[in-house]
Amino acid sequence: MLEIKGIRFDVEINRKRIRNLYLRVDGNKIVVSAPLRMPDYEIYRFIENRRDWIYRTYDYNAYKTRVSKTYHGGDIFYLHNTPYHLVRKIGRSNVKILDDTIILTYKDDSDNGIKYLYKHLDRYLLVKAKEYLDRHIDLLEEYGYEQMPELKARIMTSRWGVCYTRKNSICISSYLIHYPEECLEYIMIHEMTHFIVPNHSKRFYRIVSSRMPDYKKALEKLKL
Repeated sequence: MLEIKGIRFDVEINRKRIRNLYLRVDGNKIVVSAPLRMPDYEIYRFIENRRDWIYRTYDYNAYKTRVSKTYHGGDIFYLHNTPYHLVRKIGRSNVKILDDTIILTYKDDSDNGIKYLYKHLDRYLLVKAKEYLDRHIDLLEEYGYEQMPELKARIMTSRWGVCYTRKNSICISSYLIHYPEECLEYIMIHEMTHFIVPNHSKRFYRIVSSRMPDYKKALEKLKL
């Protein structure tokens, strides 16, 4: 057992016919592959020297799991950075969000119930998106675009957002509900910029950066 920054890790050592030490992090387990005759103290010294790397890897994997695009079941459902216990019931369709619990009532226990939940949460997501639209609307005005885009949300598996210039609308992915709010802000700025620059040229990203200098951090989170 090894504790790093309050996280307890089990240590599994697998001895093999190899020359070097190898280490990986699997949840709360540190798995080490070691040469057959290597003393334990050398193995643990190797682990100790990589404490920071172990924690960073654990933290990244935990975050990656937490913000997975789609809900795969279980009883935890994230709204941005906050975990909620998801309780499912059968009955008349309804969603209640309490302090730390989401109660989803649907006619059956199929995946359609989860789709209904996303549709319900789209309303909340669009309210937040509208806040970012209002915050950055001067970006469009600065470049001579005077119309306020219409906002929509739907389940999209291959895109975070779409800009429809002819329809004067922006559609965002329902799955953004799982990601930090700065990711939603980035997507809004990204799609708004497409009203000015239709491609992903250097000019496009210069405009994005002028509104959100650290946009790459949000982009990295969305790539998980």
